[in-house]
Amino acid sequence: FGSSHCGSCLGLALSHAFLDTMSEVTDPKKCLKCKGGGQILQSFNFMNMTMQLPLQCDSCGGAGWTVPCQACQGQGVQIQVLRFGPMTQQVQVKCSDCHGWGKLAAARQSPTKRKRVDDMTVVEMKEELRKMKRKVTGNKAELQERLGEVFETNDRGWVRRGASAFSTIGYLESGTFRDVYMGTYTKGPRKNLKGVYKVFKDKKAEVLIHEDLKAVEEAGRIIKAFNEHNDLYIGSTARRRVYLNQPEVWSLTSGRQVLVEPFIDGTYAKFNSNSGWVNEGYNMMQALSHFSYHFTNGQHLLCDLQGGGYDTHYVLTDPAVLSMKQEFGATDGGKKMMENFFAHHVCNEYCHRSWRRMERPKVVAPVRSGTSFFPMAQRSTAMDAFRNDKFNRW
Repeated sequence: FGSSHCGSCLGLALSHAFLDTMSEVTDPKKCLKCKGGGQILQSFNFMNMTMQLPLQCDSCGGAGWTVPCQACQGQGVQIQVLRFGPMTQQVQVKCSDCHGWGKLAAARQSPTKRKRVDDMTVVEMKEELRKMKRKVTGNKAELQERLGEVFETNDRGWVRRGASAFSTIGYLESGTFRDVYMGTYTKGPRKNLKGVYKVFKDKKAEVLIHEDLKAVEEAGRIIKAFNEHNDLYIGSTARRRVYLNQPEVWSLTSGRQVLVEPFIDGTYAKFNSNSGWVNEGYNMMQALSHFSYHFTNGQHLLCDLQGGGYDTHYVLTDPAVLSMKQEFGATDGGKKMMENFFAHHVCNEYCHRSWRRMERPKVVAPVRSGTSFFPMAQRSTAMDAFRNDKFNRW
C-alpha cells in the first residue's frame, strides 16, 4: 500500500482483522519498520514544537510479527471466475483470509530465543523439562539425556514403582477406527495430569495395535536422527526439537485393550497427511517427512504428522510410516503414496540440498487432509478381509 493511506487508521482497522485470522505458523517474520514492536513514532509540529506520538505501524498493521497469507500467496488478492452463460471472466477480488493485506499476524508476538541442549544451563534445562511435564531432578548429564529423549511417555522419565491408574473424564473425538476419550491419571508419575486413551470401535480391530506401536517405534528412530541433524545447524537461534507420544497398551476392566498416552496441551494441528496433503506454513514438519526418506535410504517416509507446536518444540502423535514393502499396517500406502508425497513436496529452508528424493515423481492419487487407509488385497488373511470390509480403496 502507498503512503496515501493513513497509517494510524489502517493499522487500527487491520488489528481487528488480524484478531480473526491469527496464524498458527510457527516461524513469523519481524516487521522491519517497527522492529517487531507494532508501533512507530510519528513527528508532528504543534505550536512551533515538534512532538513524537506513537502510532500503529502501517507496515504490519500493529502485529509486529507476521507471516505471509497462504491463501493468496502474500498478494492480497485472489482470482475469482465469474460465469455469464457460456462465457467466463476472471476478476481479482480481495483475499477473504487476510482482508487484502497479504499477511497475517503471527500467533505469538515475539519468538523465544531457543538454545541447543548443550548450551543450556541446569536451570534452563529444568525449566524446559518442567514445561514438558518431565522429571526435573538429576545432574546436568541426566537432564541433557532427558531432554534428548524423543518419546513422551506415561511415566514422565520416572522409574515406575507400581501400576499407573486412569479415570475417564469423557468422550473427546472419533476417527475412522477408534474413539478417543479424555481422562486423568489417578496413580503413577503423571498423577492428576490429563491423558487420553484410544479404543477401537470394533474389538476385532485390536489386532492392529501392534502395527501402531511398530510405526511409532520407527517414527521415534527417525525423529531422533532429525533432532541430531538440527543440532548441527548454525544460526542465531536453535531449531525446535521434535518429540513423539509413545502409547502403552492398557486393559480395561471389560477386557478391551486400549492405547494410553499423555494429552497434548495447547493448539492441536495437523501438519501433513499420508497421501501428500500439506498444511502450508509448517515447513519444519514437511522437512521432517523429506528427511525420513533420506535417512532410511529411500525405504521409509514418516508422514501424517499431527500434534502440538510450542516455542521450543513440537509434540507429535499418531504418525504414519510409508514403506516400500508396506510393512507398517493399514496407513502404509507404500511406494505409491511416497511418490505422491514428493509430487507435491516443495523443499524449504529446513531441507538440505544433499537429501535424496524420488526422481520424477508423478501425482498418482488425490490428496486428502484426513488419514487414508490401504487394504492389503494381495493377501488373503482374515485380518486383510477385515481391512477390505472397513477401508475405502483409492
